Amino acid sequence: MKILQIASQIPLPANDGGKISIWGVAKYLALRGNEIHFVAYKKRTEISAVENELRKYTTPYILDINTDDSILGAIKNLFSRVPYNISKYHRKELKIFLIEFLKKNKIDLVIVNNLHMGWVIDVIKPIRNIPIILRQENVEMMIMKRFYEKQTNLVIRFFAYLQYKKFLKYEPNLSEKFDKCIMISQVDDNLIRDLNPSIKTSVIPVGVDSNLLKVKKNNVIPFSIVHIGQMNWLPNYDGLQWYLNEVFPGIVEKLPHSKLFIYGGGSFDKLKILPSVKNNVEVVGFVKDIWASINDKALAVIPLRIGSGIRVKIIEMLAAGQSIITTSVGKEGIPTNDGEHIIVADSKEEMISKTVNFFNGKYNTDMITNNARKLIEEQFTWEKIAERFEFECKSLLNQKLQSNG
Repeated sequence: MKILQIASQIPLPANDGGKISIWGVAKYLALRGNEIHFVAYKKRTEISAVENELRKYTTPYILDINTDDSILGAIKNLFSRVPYNISKYHRKELKIFLIEFLKKNKIDLVIVNNLHMGWVIDVIKPIRNIPIILRQENVEMMIMKRFYEKQTNLVIRFFAYLQYKKFLKYEPNLSEKFDKCIMISQVDDNLIRDLNPSIKTSVIPVGVDSNLLKVKKNNVIPFSIVHIGQMNWLPNYDGLQWYLNEVFPGIVEKLPHSKLFIYGGGSFDKLKILPSVKNNVEVVGFVKDIWASINDKALAVIPLRIGSGIRVKIIEMLAAGQSIITTSVGKEGIPTNDGEHIIVADSKEEMISKTVNFFNGKYNTDMITNNARKLIEEQFTWEKIAERFEFECKSLLNQKLQSNG
């Protein structure tokens, strides 16, 4: 198949969940013999550093567009029906590109990554009667709902509530236009279909590199805890700040030698660390080889309170044999059970007590990590995910050919 994939960002380096999901689809569909034409916004990525890798699997078209937030843009958006996080991606440069590209190239199918780029369906449909898939990595309205519910700043809470109300109308209405919405989890599928039962959906999760199943732990540091997350994604920042304020001090009180190692991209300047635990926290930031850096850490924490979709870092760390403690929001969409594949704790008291129990040997960690790895191997490797994704694409293409006679 000749596929046009449209994304909001360059997915390389693939160092966060969104990029991993976008790049996995492009790369592994290409490895299955499909021709991928890939268009994305440049944002702040240095093209020269990733262009060769992009060209190994796709024909890339990169538009020099940034989508940073602005206060003025947020104010103007008060009078728009389109949520602000979406309106930033409505760009005439992409519209012009798509019109010219589709007139000159015969494309079998289009994959649109995320709701942010979903507006392009109204550009494509009048030009070409071809199947168009929306790959939803989150249900955006749920992220906004959880965000406003957690907000204590009344101004931000009110603005977020207005955005949530916009998403309630915009997301299901736009999703209905697509030939298929491929949701990343059954939870998200249920959410979107509750809003609009007419939306045609399938569920295919994000994948992981099968090489992670071979990662081995080495010289584990006693009482070591690791957090991985991009700080420019609000749910990561919110969860980590809550953990540092509410949870980690209680862990240090009971286990004074415990140490938290923090990895990830983005700025950590706004992160506040209490004086009582400052000596127990090490902010490492971005590293090139995360697996080499964390294979000596005993326990990973993903303290998410906001979010939707699937946390890619969880399935990656499960594949790599890492013990994990997370919230119900964190494990959402991943078929894991507390104490069988992962440790689940939602309140600060539960997070503290289960962490202490872990370090005191109350869990059979070998059994838990082996169960988790088996689950990932059976359901989440990119080879299996790409096969399912290609099947959906071919089915839609055949349906379209038959309907066209």
